[in-house]
Amino acid sequence: MNIELIGINNFPLIRENDNLPEIIYDTLNKEGVELLDDDILVLAETVVAKAEGAYVKVDDVEPSKQAFTMAIKSGKDPKLCQIILDETSDIIRCQEGLIITETKHGFVCANSGVDNSNCEEGYVTTLPENPDNSAAIIKQYLDEKCSVDIGVIISDTQGRTWRRGAIGVAVGISGLHPVTDFRGATDLYGQELMSTVEATADEIASAASLIMGQSDSGMCLILVRGYDNSLIKCGIGESSIDEIFYDKENDAFR
Repeated sequence: MNIELIGINNFPLIRENDNLPEIIYDTLNKEGVELLDDDILVLAETVVAKAEGAYVKVDDVEPSKQAFTMAIKSGKDPKLCQIILDETSDIIRCQEGLIITETKHGFVCANSGVDNSNCEEGYVTTLPENPDNSAAIIKQYLDEKCSVDIGVIISDTQGRTWRRGAIGVAVGISGLHPVTDFRGATDLYGQELMSTVEATADEIASAASLIMGQSDSGMCLILVRGYDNSLIKCGIGESSIDEIFYDKENDAFR
């Protein structure tokens, strides 16, 4: 199996209330890219957040007592701490230079996904309210306009337990299940696989992040072509990023 990663150039800067599916379609056309069945589009979550108005002017925030306490422990701006708290369902760790939380979506990550990169000065973006729904809207529009059946992944850059550095991970998905369950299959020696579940959506998002870059590349849309998605393909609304989460009882890292 050969897989292509195709960066889509000349994607415009996005503002609140922009019609993101239409912009994606127009950009693909301008770049001469024709979508095919089973293509997978990986889109940076910051783009989705901006289109949906998921950003905050830091100076407008009034920090709470809890935010000031968090600021003292972490060394971060109390106003930023308040924005993080507003996106948080549980605080996992707070220490000098580090805040790890569980977001309202269920992601365990730094700062609840609040980010000031690729954002106007004085503003931060938060994660989209419902990334699965955002992905489904994009998929439905492009499927109908292009007469195809594609997958869509909304990606974010997040750290990992016990390893340095951040990678691309999936935070929203449509047309695909986020994991491939190989339990019950056999290996090269005929032994049954008992626990092998592959984080496929995260692997695709991570591969796409190699093309996106992490600074001023402006590459926020990647086309993944050639991946055999037969084991995880599904219809709009038939998958959820929640499938990739451990419940707290089985989470060995908390």
